[in-house]
Amino acid sequence: MNFFRNFVLIFIIICFTNCASRNEYGIVRPNKIRFSNKNCEDEKVFEKIDTSVIYLTEYKWPEKDGIHYNGYKFYSENKVAYFINIKIDNLKALNPKRAQMGFYSTCSEKNNIQIAYFGPSGMFKSKKEFEIINDTLFVTTLKSPQTSHDIRKYYKRNLKPNELIYKPDW
Repeated sequence: MNFFRNFVLIFIIICFTNCASRNEYGIVRPNKIRFSNKNCEDEKVFEKIDTSVIYLTEYKWPEKDGIHYNGYKFYSENKVAYFINIKIDNLKALNPKRAQMGFYSTCSEKNNIQIAYFGPSGMFKSKKEFEIINDTLFVTTLKSPQTSHDIRKYYKRNLKPNELIYKPDW
């Protein structure tokens, strides 16, 4: 009986630590335990990271009207949001609740980002390294079973005070 009780208890703990929920916009919010880089306490982080800007890359979809953007927005407490397919002229588009959640770290030799994605085969975390040079964010996706090696550039865009009203929900 004692073995069965312990087994059930361990099963419940595993279920709760591995669970991922969705917010009101349907974006996956996995448990923070799944991120290995969330506890970085770099005293000089704000000399390296500007939390009042967003880094964007633009593209045009043939079937959609206008220009859309993907981008990274850094927050305090090592939080980062990855926005996909947004129209920057819409203030609501900058709400991090509409973005993929992640954490960044500047504590090791290489700065890194982990972003949670939900795809057809379930949830996975991307592992990326980043560097900010002048007004450009260079993000290197590290090769993994889900992704190939890739380097992308994102360009700095200053945000107005009314665009800095949102806080992450993780």
